[in-house]
Amino acid sequence: MNQFSIIIARLIMIAFWFVSALPAIAGTPTGCTDLDGFPEQQAVDFESEIQPILSNCAGCHGENGSAGLDLRPGEAYENLVGVESTTNPPQPRVAPFDPADSLLLYAVNCSTTGGPSFQMPGTDPEQRVLIRDWIAQGALARPAPRSVPGLNPLGSGILIALLMLGLLAAGGRRVRSRV
Repeated sequence: MNQFSIIIARLIMIAFWFVSALPAIAGTPTGCTDLDGFPEQQAVDFESEIQPILSNCAGCHGENGSAGLDLRPGEAYENLVGVESTTNPPQPRVAPFDPADSLLLYAVNCSTTGGPSFQMPGTDPEQRVLIRDWIAQGALARPAPRSVPGLNPLGSGILIALLMLGLLAAGGRRVRSRV
């Protein structure tokens, strides 16, 4: 092989190594707390459950905050949901229904976050579970209303028929009340 071929072969090997190592260089999260053992929280509300957690972060992430992120009340939701991360583009800060693609969860739950250079302090595992579940439920500003069980038309008809049968059956008997 001539000198030029050796240089090209080495450049190809370096390029292959770089491409294969790119996820680690770009920031694959590591050192994450396993949240699978925590029960899922139902109907997580952003204003009453998530915003108080994020308000603790507003010292660094307030107006003109670090990474262009403002987590103050009234600002946080619009700065998070569906917004591309400035520290790890094109990953979203919060991807509704997808905690695994949401940098916010990694930022509070992993020691090497894949975005910010360190784990954001000040949250406990229960708060991280709330964030995970809020994202998994669609990262809604308000939780979806819980359905109230009701009778469908068929069920209502059956109920009425049973009541009428009961009244007809009781009609032949005289009910006495004791005074």
